[in-house]
Amino acid sequence: MERNAIAIAWALAFASAAISAPVPLLPPDAAERIASKNPRLFALLAADGEVPAGFVARTAKAADPVWHGGDSSVETAAPVSKDDLLVLTVAVRGVARYGAEPKILVKLQGSDWAGLIRSEIPATGEWRWVRLLGRANKDRAAGELRLHVYPAYCCQTFEVRALKLENWGAAPKESLPPLPDVPPAFGGEPPVPPDAPPPPPPVTLSPLSEADRARPRRVVLKLDDIMARSYRRYDRVIRFLEEKDIVAGFGVIVSSIESAPPGYVDWLKRNARENGGRIEFWNHGWDHAMDGKTKINEFKGSGLAHQRENLARSQDVFLEKTGLAMCAIGTAGNSWDADTSTALSERPDVLVWLYGNPKDDAGKIVLRRTFNLEYAVGRISFEKFAEGYVKHRLDDYAVIQGHPNMWNDASFAAFKKIVDQLLADGWMFVTPHDFATTP
Repeated sequence: MERNAIAIAWALAFASAAISAPVPLLPPDAAERIASKNPRLFALLAADGEVPAGFVARTAKAADPVWHGGDSSVETAAPVSKDDLLVLTVAVRGVARYGAEPKILVKLQGSDWAGLIRSEIPATGEWRWVRLLGRANKDRAAGELRLHVYPAYCCQTFEVRALKLENWGAAPKESLPPLPDVPPAFGGEPPVPPDAPPPPPPVTLSPLSEADRARPRRVVLKLDDIMARSYRRYDRVIRFLEEKDIVAGFGVIVSSIESAPPGYVDWLKRNARENGGRIEFWNHGWDHAMDGKTKINEFKGSGLAHQRENLARSQDVFLEKTGLAMCAIGTAGNSWDADTSTALSERPDVLVWLYGNPKDDAGKIVLRRTFNLEYAVGRISFEKFAEGYVKHRLDDYAVIQGHPNMWNDASFAAFKKIVDQLLADGWMFVTPHDFATTP
């Protein structure tokens, strides 16, 4: 009994020490900063006594800014170390029209585009607490992380209070104190649903005629962001490709292969078209660098020497590690400049430029974007896909981009339904190399 008491006391002391002083990561005026970034979308909820300041976001119709409605983000005000526990706590409520569920998108990401926290938070008409957790993937200085908050859909209103992002250091997540049983008594009238027209009826894709189905059309599945730390998230996609007897192109961020475990390299080799697999691996850059502050990306604004070096390094290291040659490239964020065309013109081993520059193609086959697989990065809806696809069902080719490492179950189910629709319409699935070398 005494031994148990000592053990319990030790555990409590350890937990208390581990969680005694979380470090706030957001500036005190975080709510004001977010609200001021896009006045059309956000309005500030002023603090009232003990009630923390917050903001309200309102989208009335599909044309309103939603995902890209301004830079509604705030930079962190303190550094973090690798493996620190990052804890976001927020109180939310919201309403939507037409039976929809209001949702708030919250994401914490680095200047290198690494996502540490990402979630669609459902809201109700009553206040409730939400807690999201993430681990820092590397040391970062103050300002190197940004917290973004958006409405996830149109025709909704949501309110936010008590937004906090804290660094709990090495504390285990089990040691965090419980959230209050009762939502915060922030009071106030519940938000009013936006006065928006009803959404248009879903697009109906009627069966194509036999003649239209027989018309030659090719589609490339451009699936991005293969890395050592997340490659197993693509396994279910590969199993589905095998089930449907189709192929795809996976974009590799090459830098992680240098220190990757052998299992990653074996996985790449096993699934490659050259070895009887379903995947052509294409060059998605050496490091996929994207700086939201300076707008300098790996292949835009970084200079010709840097682009030459990263292009050569990614092509050469991937070939050395896997024995596989990459004949296509798709740059980070699909961003590029004149230097990209110059650097690519010097690489005869690259045949295809996915979403590249059609006005200065560097002698490559530039495959443009027409309709979208994802309505937002990492999110798929068959209905939203159909809205864009209906006008392009008889195009000669399509390249549709996705990020399987970010898909939830609903998005993956929508992806499968979209592939079935394309097969039913007579599309032939090809890889970038197939497209370049087969009429």
